[in-house]
Amino acid sequence: MARSGKSYKKIRGIARKEFSELMHEKTFILSVLIQLFIASFSTFLVIGLTSFYDPTAMGDMELQGTKIAVVGTDDNELYNLLQESKLNTKLYSDLTPAYTDFYERRMDAIIIIPSGPPQGEDILNVEIYLPKSEIKSTLISMQLKEPLEQFEQQVRDIRTQRLSGYSPIDVNIIKRGINTSSTYFEFVYVALLPLLVFTPAFISGGLIIDFITEEYERKTMELLLASPASLLDIVSGKVLLATAIVPLQSFAWMLLLRLNWIRISNFFEILLVVTIIGLILVLLSSSIALTFKDRGVSQLLYSMILIFLFMVSYLFTNSPLNLVTRLSIESIGSMESGIWILIYSLVAAGLYVLMRATVSKNTITFKR
Repeated sequence: MARSGKSYKKIRGIARKEFSELMHEKTFILSVLIQLFIASFSTFLVIGLTSFYDPTAMGDMELQGTKIAVVGTDDNELYNLLQESKLNTKLYSDLTPAYTDFYERRMDAIIIIPSGPPQGEDILNVEIYLPKSEIKSTLISMQLKEPLEQFEQQVRDIRTQRLSGYSPIDVNIIKRGINTSSTYFEFVYVALLPLLVFTPAFISGGLIIDFITEEYERKTMELLLASPASLLDIVSGKVLLATAIVPLQSFAWMLLLRLNWIRISNFFEILLVVTIIGLILVLLSSSIALTFKDRGVSQLLYSMILIFLFMVSYLFTNSPLNLVTRLSIESIGSMESGIWILIYSLVAAGLYVLMRATVSKNTITFKR
């Protein structure tokens, strides 16, 4: 009992020493500040990022100031559809003045509507001029999509009647009243939350490699072993610090998400999952670092393993990333989540045995 108490003091002393050095690590401080920025302004970032990869997520946030120059006549069916939409249109009889206004930024886009009627025989071409390399052009094209599709369907309905042997196919689609999910909801709970809470775990896996390999590269491991602390005490102290900072950071990020009006259920269960996964990565990385003792090789191997695990995680329903998502939206029962938390705990226990075996092997090697 007294021996275990002395060992704990040595481990705590090593952890305190590493914490002092960690606070002077500029890369770590920068990564924490970046995560702090993302978590603090998550609401604004979510709106911005979702509008980039899915402009339709803007929904009713129409560009009230968008002006569309329409070249054609006011009796055209496409012009009527454009007017019925929420677009701000201005009719031109010729392309030249419309292009002048577009070039001088008085107009945001130009549409040259076809002169022929839908009932005619000629091919109907619609020419569109949009700003070059601007997100505004993407948003305008999304707004033009609906009236253009309506016009296409009207022309198709009229002209397909002329095809010989034409008979429409009766497609019976059962409408079950299922609403589509929100893009914001998917982005927040599937991408933002899991990546934000697991980033400290990913970073800690790399930190423990630096903690251990630097001792070998600076030739300070021998000095540490000359003290009463054993190699197991030294590695355990480093593992303790690298693991302990994971739930602290994740707790802060989730708290900031809550302050940004993002509701997160099963708060402490998520922290438990993140802590266990952080411990798994730290124990795995410590074994790698003790085996190779080279920072570059160890970091490369850890990165490859991390990428592989990250890709594989999306193949399983209750992978750590998906488990956090399911816990945050209450889509998993307490029994099922408890079973998976137990499984990950067993994996961590197995890696702890591996780490102790690697420490034991290195202790023998060092004594030689």
